Amino acid sequence: MKNTQKLELEEVKIRFTTLINPNHLTQIKLISYLTNKKLFECINDSIILYVDDFERSNNTSIQNIMNLQSTKNLGNDISKIEFE
Repeated sequence: MKNTQKLELEEVKIRFTTLINPNHLTQIKLISYLTNKKLFECINDSIILYVDDFERSNNTSIQNIMNLQSTKNLGNDISKIEFE
């Protein structure tokens, strides 16, 4: 029973590959080490801060835009849309 409760609390994670400036990667790895966090946790935190900053700077909500897109295209899953 405890195992199922633990699984329900975990976030879903998707693996992806990207290119990054080596100096930035070294910096975030060092931050990860110094804060005793896993690298993906630091990167997730950075992305959250980036999205928050974008929303504040542009007076918009990314989630609202995503919801609007998904209601227009009921058959499309927004997470499967690829941008070029």
